[in-house]
Amino acid sequence: MSASSIEVDKSYLELPLMKQAFIHKSVSSAQNNERLEFLGDAVLEIVVSEYLFNRFDKLDEGRLTQMRASLVNTQSLSKIFLQLDCRDLLQTSIGTKKLDETHKYSIYAGALEACIGAIFVELGFEESKSFILYLFQDSFSLLNESIELKDAKSRLQEALQALGVQPPNYLVASNKEGNNFNCNVTFDGKTFSASASIKKESEQRVAELILLELNQ
Repeated sequence: MSASSIEVDKSYLELPLMKQAFIHKSVSSAQNNERLEFLGDAVLEIVVSEYLFNRFDKLDEGRLTQMRASLVNTQSLSKIFLQLDCRDLLQTSIGTKKLDETHKYSIYAGALEACIGAIFVELGFEESKSFILYLFQDSFSLLNESIELKDAKSRLQEALQALGVQPPNYLVASNKEGNNFNCNVTFDGKTFSASASIKKESEQRVAELILLELNQ
């Protein structure tokens, strides 16, 4: 996944919580970026939702949801993270480092959400909103009311139907608080996993990972 770099204010990296935003759970079960990722996911969703709501005032809820899903998914978030040129800051276990690039996309996406969460905690909503709008400006510029959009699960189902393969089963479990959902899918002998604060979004993220695998 190659793309031009996105230049951001380096002072963000000096925020006290930013170091934790780059610690994957494979390194530490106690001190990692999962809580920041959870928070950043929520902030990202409200900022993108507000942007779409204000810009496309003629579109209904279903269409706006499709647009949001096309922007906030594992592939797009991991692409933006890699454009930030801060992959070297990411701390993962040796085993995780050995994973193929496709299986790292969810880690990259989660790290970006954790960075957003850290900025929100340290600097507040308006600063995190400005950060998100800056990161997504190129993606926003490609949107229009007539663009054809399908969510990841729909695209995966169509791709598998073309191959004569049955769609996978999405196994979703929530944490005990019920505010985070983890989806697991076994496909072609491999297990794909993703988490989100919304059950349907965790399924979409896993579908995106499988699509990336199919497109390799």
